[in-house]
Amino acid sequence: MLKIKYIFVFFGLIIYKLLCDFAYNDVVSILFAYQNFKNEPTTNSMLISWGFFLIFSPLIIKTNFKENLSSSIVKVLIFISFFPTCTMIAYHSSYELEYIILIFAYWAILLISNLYIPRIILGKGRLSKTNNVVEIFALVLSFTVLFISWKFTGFRLQLDLLEVYEIRAEARGYQTSLLIGYLATFADNLLPIILVYFLHKRKNKLAILISLVIFINFGIAGTKQVMLLLILALTGFYIFKSLKISNYFIWGFIGLLLIGFAEFIIFKTWFVTTLSTYRVFFIPAKLHYVFYDYFSTHELDYFRQSFFKYFLESPYKDNIGFLMGYEDIGDFSARANNGLFTDAYYNFGIIGVVIFPIIVVVILKILDGSVFGLSEKFLFIITISTSFVLLGLPFSQVLFSAGIIPLVLLLYTIPRDQQILKNI
Repeated sequence: MLKIKYIFVFFGLIIYKLLCDFAYNDVVSILFAYQNFKNEPTTNSMLISWGFFLIFSPLIIKTNFKENLSSSIVKVLIFISFFPTCTMIAYHSSYELEYIILIFAYWAILLISNLYIPRIILGKGRLSKTNNVVEIFALVLSFTVLFISWKFTGFRLQLDLLEVYEIRAEARGYQTSLLIGYLATFADNLLPIILVYFLHKRKNKLAILISLVIFINFGIAGTKQVMLLLILALTGFYIFKSLKISNYFIWGFIGLLLIGFAEFIIFKTWFVTTLSTYRVFFIPAKLHYVFYDYFSTHELDYFRQSFFKYFLESPYKDNIGFLMGYEDIGDFSARANNGLFTDAYYNFGIIGVVIFPIIVVVILKILDGSVFGLSEKFLFIITISTSFVLLGLPFSQVLFSAGIIPLVLLLYTIPRDQQILKNI
């Protein structure tokens, strides 16, 4: 019976790989060819793509049946990053062999580390028995969002999910204090989790208020992830009540690709493709090579635009994200932020490719410890929000401005069943 389950998932992975290839070849590379989405497959590039997929399949299948938070996050990253990267390699025969070896070394280290590094609990006594701290988090973050919205947008409500680029450009000009800026970015990822907390505690009025604040937050900078996390927080709470659902993520992503195809073929539109396949899957996968191609011949940054910017001067006067946007599509206003392999390579090169995936897994295992004893209703939204943060942002932003450290602190303040904690 167990073997049949593994075979079933393996065939699902093959279907997903085929659908990713089809999505790129027949939709993305056609609609977005002007953004350097090339379509130049060769027999060798196809064989390399499928060869690496087959080599990694046992690790992916083993990860698929791990039912903890860290593995759930890794599963999402596999489907939105590993598979699209395989596809990009298949259709970009110009990719250098060194790049291909390095990016798959990154994934090998990340997958193996996740399977064998245990959960990390930063002191059982720190797991909270009280709940007033969560309300303080909610108050501070909500006040921050409302203050920024009042000051810069007049409480603007943005209803269009696609036409957001003008307000994004406008938002870059907002001048706030460093503290307010950090709190605003914390709000993007923490408020949906606080929403789930209030729903779990049946504090429905507070949940409605938090939902309204999240909606107002979307109107500040038009960040689609803000609205997506609101939707997924509600979906996760009311529908996906167990982390066991992560075993079936593969079928959800297959369904997402099929919906995009159906829309494109039947209605000749690409709303789903724009929001998912193009934006979430293939732009980050493309940027991995853009960064590699540039920094393989230019000086590495060594965190001089992030951790060490107050102590060391970066060799790059311009923000690296905007610089890479210009390198990619010739548009200096396009910020090409990216995480995972990208962040590892442009900061520390080959050494980063070896060390960073282990660090990422350690952070995930700390998250595992911070949710120990919590209701599983919290875990779906944490899985999705953390996956998106890791996919799209450099590591320094992941820890600080994107809120992983504040997330861990928040999770440690949420009350849990003390009887469960005795089993640690």
